[in-house]
Amino acid sequence: MKMLKLLGSLTVALALTMPASAEIVLKLGHISPKGSPEGIVADRFAELVKEKTKGEVVIQVFPSEQLGPATAEIESTMLGNQDIYIGGNVEFERFSPPLKAVGLNYAIPSAEQFRTVLASSVWKDIFIDPLAKAGLTVISSDWERGPGRVLISTKPIRNFDDVKGLKLRIAPIDSMRISWQALGAQTVVLPWNDVYLGLQQGLVEAVTSPTNLFVPMKFTDIAKYVARTDEIFQVLAVVMNTSRYQTLKPELHQAMFEAAKQAGQEYMASAERDIARDLAKIQKEQGVTYTEFDLKPGVAVMEPVIRKLEADKFIPAGLYDRFQSGK
Repeated sequence: MKMLKLLGSLTVALALTMPASAEIVLKLGHISPKGSPEGIVADRFAELVKEKTKGEVVIQVFPSEQLGPATAEIESTMLGNQDIYIGGNVEFERFSPPLKAVGLNYAIPSAEQFRTVLASSVWKDIFIDPLAKAGLTVISSDWERGPGRVLISTKPIRNFDDVKGLKLRIAPIDSMRISWQALGAQTVVLPWNDVYLGLQQGLVEAVTSPTNLFVPMKFTDIAKYVARTDEIFQVLAVVMNTSRYQTLKPELHQAMFEAAKQAGQEYMASAERDIARDLAKIQKEQGVTYTEFDLKPGVAVMEPVIRKLEADKFIPAGLYDRFQSGK
C-alpha cells in the first residue's frame, strides 16, 4: 500500500513538472489559392510561428475562401470563430472611414510615398487603432502587395480613354467603386474566385490585380491584355481576434511578430523576382500584350474627385494632403 501511494505521488509530481504537451491551435483563413504568392506567404508565416514557438503554437491555414469570402472571414475573426485573417487593407475600410482614402485611385502618388505613409503616425491613426476598436489586433500591416497593380482585360486597354465603358470587376468596396466609375468604367461586383468564370462568360471584360497575383489566378488564359496601372498601393495585413491574442503569453506574441516580419520580407523579395519572370513568360508563351499607362491623366481626373470626397466627408478633410507629405 505504501509503495502504491509513493508511486501515485511520483506520478502527480512528474505531471506537475513536465511541460504541457497540448498545442495551441489557431485557425487562419485567407482568400487566395494555396500555391499563389499570398498562399505561400500565409503558409510560411504558419511555419515560422511553429518554429519560433518551438511547436507551442500551431496555425492551421485555410486558403481559397474555404472559410468564406473576405467580408465573412473578417466577421468570423472578430467573433472568434477563426483566429487570424490575412487580407488586403482595402478589405477593412468599413472599420475606418479614413482608410477609404488609401483605396482611392492615385491618392498616394508612388510606392516610395506609400512606404512613408506606412511608417508614419498616419497609418496608426487610420488602420491600426480603428481595427483595435473593432476587436482585431494587427500582427503585421507592411507586407507590400504587388509590387504595384495591373489591369487584365479581354480587349486592348492602352490608356484611360479605353477604360470608359469597360465592364470591370471590383470587390464590394466603396473606394474602388467610386474611383473606377470616376474614370469611366462600368463596375461589376464579383467574388475574387469567380473572376475567371466571369471573364470566360463575358460578365466582365477586365479585372484589376496586384502584379504578383494575376498569373497564379490564370486570368491570362482568357484575358490577353495586361496594363500596368498602379492606381493604388496595398499591403497584406495579418490580423487576429484580440480576445484570443490576449490569451497568449507575451513571448508568444513576440514570436508571432517576428514570424510575420520574416515572412513579409521573404514575400516582398520574391515578388520582385516573380513578376519579372511571369511577365516575360506570359508574353512569350500566351501571346499576352503588355503596356504601361501614362498615369498623369488618371491623377488629373482623380484629384478633384478626392477633394470633393473630402468636402462631402466621405474621407476626412486634410487626409489627402497628409498622404502627399507623409505626416
